Amino acid sequence: MNRRYRYGLGALAAVIILASAAALTWNRFFGPADSPASGAAAFTGFANSSTHVKASLAMAGQDGVITLHIGRDWHVNANPASLDNLIASTVLVERDGAQREVQADYPAGTSSGITIDGTDILVYEDGTRIPVHRLVVEKGDRIVMRVQACNNQGICLAPATIPVDEHQA
Repeated sequence: MNRRYRYGLGALAAVIILASAAALTWNRFFGPADSPASGAAAFTGFANSSTHVKASLAMAGQDGVITLHIGRDWHVNANPASLDNLIASTVLVERDGAQREVQADYPAGTSSGITIDGTDILVYEDGTRIPVHRLVVEKGDRIVMRVQACNNQGICLAPATIPVDEHQA
């Protein structure tokens, strides 16, 4: 690793730590006014990605479409993520704490307008639809998504595993 790359990673880590502290303080005093989600973040007072992201699923047989519901001025990383150190949005089936990926056609992300080390960061925004196929959900399973929300200034929250609300089509 060259010195410039290590410096960039160090600076990115410092920004993430400071952003997390700022988000924690901000949410403690002002709370998210336009967030579509609540839950663990509201209970603990710690801001994580579940504060700004929800997901719903419309099923038709074993196929379906997951729709992301993301708060104003926020986005999540696309899949695949633009950089190795970013958390890609991923659809999972969870059972007793174990998770497995499902077959999903992740759409291409849109440009966030943020460039790191010459790489354009691609994201999903509110209303992004992710088709899933041959989704087998057994008793005791739940569909979840792993997401990392960032705001339009490039400040990212801690990743979260959020439940996907299911609806029959």
